[in-house]
Amino acid sequence: MSVWVSAQTTNLLPMGGFESGKPSLYSAEQGAGAVLTWATDQMHSGTRSLKIAKASTGAASRWVSGNNVRYWVENIPKAVDIKIGAWVKTSGVNTSPATADAKWQVKFAFYDTNMVIIGAPVALDVDQSVATRDWYADTNGVASLQLPKDAYKLIISAEAGANATGTVWFDDFIFIGRAGAWAGQNWNGFVDADSGWQYWIAPVGGNDGETYFPGSGVVDGVARTGTSSLKISAPAGHPSGELVWFTETVPVTAGKAYVLSSWVKTSQIRKDSVFNAESQLGYTVTWHSKAFSDGGGWNEFAGADYRFTLKDTATDWTQYSTIFTAPVGATHVSVRARSWHIWSGVSWWDDFALRGLEALTTGVEEQKLPPTASATPTEYALAQNYPNPFNPATVIEFSLPAEGPVRLDVFNVLGQKVATLVDEVKSAGTWKVRWNAANSSGRTLASGLYFYHLTAPGVMITKRMVLLK
Repeated sequence: MSVWVSAQTTNLLPMGGFESGKPSLYSAEQGAGAVLTWATDQMHSGTRSLKIAKASTGAASRWVSGNNVRYWVENIPKAVDIKIGAWVKTSGVNTSPATADAKWQVKFAFYDTNMVIIGAPVALDVDQSVATRDWYADTNGVASLQLPKDAYKLIISAEAGANATGTVWFDDFIFIGRAGAWAGQNWNGFVDADSGWQYWIAPVGGNDGETYFPGSGVVDGVARTGTSSLKISAPAGHPSGELVWFTETVPVTAGKAYVLSSWVKTSQIRKDSVFNAESQLGYTVTWHSKAFSDGGGWNEFAGADYRFTLKDTATDWTQYSTIFTAPVGATHVSVRARSWHIWSGVSWWDDFALRGLEALTTGVEEQKLPPTASATPTEYALAQNYPNPFNPATVIEFSLPAEGPVRLDVFNVLGQKVATLVDEVKSAGTWKVRWNAANSSGRTLASGLYFYHLTAPGVMITKRMVLLK
């Protein structure tokens, strides 16, 4: 039998370690006398904010976004009452500005299909009636922003005028249609995503500046390698809702197999989230017919979910991986780290990798058993391997009542996948696989307890076996 093994050392997810040190979509335009940082010293709800520290007058500075009309947002519709703003914190700013260049502001600039600005940028003045103020929401008034035409480009900026001084933190940018109207998506509005990543966060994607997952985002000081990782924090009792952290698209080849992996560390997992597939972490893979581009549409035509089996309320760094084949028509793929709706706990993610695979013949033999008096099986079944304990090889039988996709994986006691024995569509019947205790690279495994896991449409069955040398 042929199984897939890694034959390509290039990681197609160069952003997989969260080490860029730069916020997704936003860039710094730093004037003389100012220091702009993706700050960790103050934040409103996540893990970071956009900070401008300006000790003297003389030059303007700003954080400015790329185009917010992207991914599944193709335009911002006209005539919608749009609420815009940001959460702001100030320290020692100049007060009572007499001129525009002495102001701190948040600006939203809209452009039509010809990339011509629609009117003037909408400016919201930061409160400078006092020098220092804790976090507050700086927003526009009802019915104060309704575009006269559809917009195909939106640039958001947090600015310090040339004669403004002090320190200001900007976070949780707000962009949402009032009264439930659709206005578009606010990309990286919480400014917690690393370069190359984006997110959707309940209750409404982050558009309203609200989150069911406070404390989530890129963090320093907890990492498998490097200095940073992605933290997903879901407090106990949070309303039902999900968080997905997804990559930009990367090119793939239709019909080629790939392995997706990452390392995950967990803590404070609620007990009903352990061994519960409906309350878990995992991956989602989405296939696209072309790359993401501004205003170019989402272009997703297929996707699949892969849920982890978490075996304790806390785990150290553990690698999770899955193998899939790019379907016909796929030119690009996007990968998501996902917290499903009712999962509760804290997780850190690091070292995402996506690598191409090639077929290699290994010591796995597979055959379909001849029909017996019972004819076609009536239910899915996974038999106990034999012999057990075993050395050097063992046989695993499984029964399928109908044709469909089947996976048979082997895991070690840490929950790490060590081998995939079957991953293809199988006809109904009873099948057996002979395994020689080698991992997917052909290396013989050490003695110990292993779990073999059958996945088929609507069913997952796990049993254990012992390799004894």
